[in-house]
Amino acid sequence: MPTLQILIIIFLFCFFFFIPDHIGTASASACAESACSSSYISSIPIRFPFQLKTLEPSRCGYEGFDVSCNKSNQSQTLLTLPSSGDFIVQGIYYLSQRLVIADPANCLPRRFLEHDFSLIGSPFSFVDGLENYTFLNCSYQVETSHGSISCLSNELYKVIGVPSKSINFSAPSLCSVISTALVPLSGSFESDGWDLLNYYFELAWDVPDCRFCEQSGNVCGFKDGKSSELKCSSIYSSKKGLSRTANYAFTTFTGIIAIIFVVALVLQLRDSRRAHQPMTELSTVTNRRPLVIRIGLDDATIESYPKTQLGESWELPKPNDNTCPICLGTYKPAETLRTISECNHYFHANCVDEWLKMSATCPLCRNPSKGNKISHLTTGA
Repeated sequence: MPTLQILIIIFLFCFFFFIPDHIGTASASACAESACSSSYISSIPIRFPFQLKTLEPSRCGYEGFDVSCNKSNQSQTLLTLPSSGDFIVQGIYYLSQRLVIADPANCLPRRFLEHDFSLIGSPFSFVDGLENYTFLNCSYQVETSHGSISCLSNELYKVIGVPSKSINFSAPSLCSVISTALVPLSGSFESDGWDLLNYYFELAWDVPDCRFCEQSGNVCGFKDGKSSELKCSSIYSSKKGLSRTANYAFTTFTGIIAIIFVVALVLQLRDSRRAHQPMTELSTVTNRRPLVIRIGLDDATIESYPKTQLGESWELPKPNDNTCPICLGTYKPAETLRTISECNHYFHANCVDEWLKMSATCPLCRNPSKGNKISHLTTGA
């Protein structure tokens, strides 16, 4: 088997069995940081375990940590909880593994009241646990020791939330019970406690635990594309894609393959020259280019064709024919035209003169001229 074919087989074997696995391993452990907003102030960095589900490979994030950009406001980052729908991400704190979210409708107490908030099916948990609250509908004139929930109240009535364990002691007699619900806030609230809940709410996660990476100034990621083992990577490599080691290995491998191909080509050319050396003299003879005879017109015949010099008024023999078919240039005042008598086609004089010296036909209609002809010898292609 020829040397070149053997080297090609070696190259294909190395490419398909080494390169994909190496690149896959490096890229899986070093995914790029992303964000929905380009503004430094409002930008929320998205990196492992979170990922923008439409922009990054699946191995760049942990299951359940998919986020997306709000279609109506591209600068907002959305978290979709399986049992509760969309929430706006206000901040992600990777070192403490906390997540701050807000209700898009700015009324999170309503979602608790209507039992429309649950973390079932998500990897997140409540930071301070849950406490049972009773929601009361009171007349607006009734004075209570509990602050009203502004997003549920109006000028006629107000809604308050009271810990259920103390409802018999603090609930006013002119209030009616709406419902009870578990609320992720503990203890007694000040007057603005419920309103603060409209602006932000804190969740936590324990798995995956990447705090050991964050504490060292690195970022977390999967060790490779096949296992769920975690690995720390530098922030530089996560922003650039392949790590420095991966880039070095890939460059080295590519260089080796290039050297192999150069050596193979040199050997192939040497063998080829040896095989064809006796035929060199014959090849030189047979490769000579043949002579081609071209028949054109003599100078006297060419000069016999009439000339016309265009004036300032640009009088053309044919008003609609204002372009030279040979050079494709537009006729201009003071230029000289020459007309072929046999067909009445005209051209720039210098263009058609050169043509007629090599060919005894009209450049446009190819009709032969009846004038005196002369042969020219040229080398064929």
